[in-house]
Amino acid sequence: MGWCRAAGAWLVPLAVAACGGGEGAGGDAGHFVVEGGADGVAAGDGGGDAAAGDGGGAHDANAGGDTGGGGDAGHPGEGGAAEAGPPAKLVAYASGYGPDIHWLSVDATTGALAPVGSVASFGSAPSFLAVEAAGKHLYAVDEATPGRVGAYSIDASSGALSFLGAVASGGDGPPYVGVAASWAFVANYTSGSVSVLPVKGDGSLGAATDTQSAGALAHMALPDPSGRFVFVPCKGADYVAQYVFDATKGTLAPNATPHFATAGGAGPRHLAFHPTLPVAYLIDESASTMMALAFDANAGTLSALQTISTLPPGFTGTNTGAEVHVHPGGKWLFGSNRGDDSIVVFALDAAGKMTVHGFTKSGGATPRDFSLDPTGTFLYAANQGSGNVAAFRFDATAGTLTPVGTPVAVAQASFVGVAAL
Repeated sequence: MGWCRAAGAWLVPLAVAACGGGEGAGGDAGHFVVEGGADGVAAGDGGGDAAAGDGGGAHDANAGGDTGGGGDAGHPGEGGAAEAGPPAKLVAYASGYGPDIHWLSVDATTGALAPVGSVASFGSAPSFLAVEAAGKHLYAVDEATPGRVGAYSIDASSGALSFLGAVASGGDGPPYVGVAASWAFVANYTSGSVSVLPVKGDGSLGAATDTQSAGALAHMALPDPSGRFVFVPCKGADYVAQYVFDATKGTLAPNATPHFATAGGAGPRHLAFHPTLPVAYLIDESASTMMALAFDANAGTLSALQTISTLPPGFTGTNTGAEVHVHPGGKWLFGSNRGDDSIVVFALDAAGKMTVHGFTKSGGATPRDFSLDPTGTFLYAANQGSGNVAAFRFDATAGTLTPVGTPVAVAQASFVGVAAL
């Protein structure tokens, strides 16, 4: 997953893909194509039935997709200085609890999506995806018992996927996979564990080099942008497990401060790093709150700065928080609400502190996931309850989201991400 940030940024990325210009430097530590990490799942997440056999042939895998201006293959918009060379092809990948992984064309001018092709997943529940920084390989979980992670090669001209193989995830019910350099990180929700998998030269995965017991309902496993530390929000334990990562051996060791504790019952779910500040943001699923956290890049630890509700004033229904991303310009933060079915936008000040700026309906029901394009110009919401992916234009001056195009049907959509091939 590829981080792109300007020279002089506070953290050094592991590897950088060509980045499109955004509102300033930097990229969000999002879950799709992020050199530092990734993310995944909803309330009641857990294992499903064991997947049916490997394989699955592509259907309707015709070439397609509009040509987009530069851009890192980032789940959230990962901006930065544009590099010389031809414009990248932008392709959106979407999946959920249906049987297929879809690729969609991205209109770089309007942001609209259109279906291009799909492939039958190797497993029954491809609820979360990740693409490595070069945009050549995609990884998918099978959120089953036991869990698995599958690898696919990406056709550079069409975005079509070809299955390479699958390995055990090291636990049950994995809702998340992320790739950083030559390693994949997997959170196993049902078994409360985190595993490290080697990425081979051909893009396929090897057997886990380490599996650690992280905590109840582990929801993601996100490396910091330097790749030295890994953080695992554990929804059922109300803490974020903190690890030191040995990139030579592919092993994790509990940090000297092994946990960052949230409020009781908060249900920490997903984490994202600010592109230029030593700050991270944690969305709490059960409490519907967003936390700003100070990040000590030397010690590899988090500490609390601020907590704000993700919900509009006066909301009285049932809600759970889901996803979090920082805009590449570093001035805006986004979270998703499942119940209010909205995207909340926070304005960020020079120190990374949050102020609620506004709310926009997600274009469907139960927005379990969302992402930004590499420039941060468009936001895409995966609505699990209504089974669609909806597109929005983001005005980085006004901080507003405006619907564009027509939502695309994706069965039980739980993931969407935009990659630059």
